Amino acid sequence: MLLSCLYRGHQGLLLHQLFEAPFAAAKSDNLLWLYQASGIPDFFVGHYWAALFADTSWLLLFVVLIFKPNKKYLAYLACAVFINYFLIFKSLSLHHEHQLNGLLFCSFLLLMPNSKSFQILHEGLRFYTLFVMFSAFCWKLFRASLWIPDQMSTILKVQHLDYLTNYPDSLYSEYLIYLIIHPEISNLFWVAAWVLEAVFIVGFFTRKFDKWLALLFLAFFVMDYILMNLIFLEFCILILAFWSQPLNYSQKNLKQLNDIQ
Repeated sequence: MLLSCLYRGHQGLLLHQLFEAPFAAAKSDNLLWLYQASGIPDFFVGHYWAALFADTSWLLLFVVLIFKPNKKYLAYLACAVFINYFLIFKSLSLHHEHQLNGLLFCSFLLLMPNSKSFQILHEGLRFYTLFVMFSAFCWKLFRASLWIPDQMSTILKVQHLDYLTNYPDSLYSEYLIYLIIHPEISNLFWVAAWVLEAVFIVGFFTRKFDKWLALLFLAFFVMDYILMNLIFLEFCILILAFWSQPLNYSQKNLKQLNDIQ
């Protein structure tokens, strides 16, 4: 969380840096529409010092939590500040980006009252990560995009149009142009991504390959950066989900779970 705040400050994406942003788009998201209707996003976007206070609170609260991790009221406050940023940024970015989703779900780990609850949520994050990757495979499969011969070539054109226009002589542009004019090669990356995403179905049935799935998860987003120039550093925190401990569903532990509920 702390590193995310510093990273976003460097990128100019904190609330006080987006002061008086001219556009916001909740799109087809009921939660964002409700939050927009509350007037909270407009308040922070329209008041520089309020936005700066929210950003500073995000930074300071998580610094304090490093030294006082058992202060649950600070954890709740820190999560509330982060969720406020999450919802406002979603609207101001004009696109439902996924980079912060991993941090959002991981932030709830700070609120768990005991180790058993923490373990249950951590286990849930593992299944969420598996679902994210495997559902991406299903999306490509059901849309039949895998069978389009020049799919990856077209994606590269659309994704890098601005860069290719402004920096046509750079080495990266030469690399992209080569892939674009050779769709039979660029499509190999498309098929590789499809296969990699499909492999994550294994994790629903066994933990035996979790370390390998973690490496594939990281490799996917490294290649996403190399090919698409998309940065998912914050989302990659979900790689830690593959180091969760399996739950023991003995009668004793089931009784403990019922006590928690």
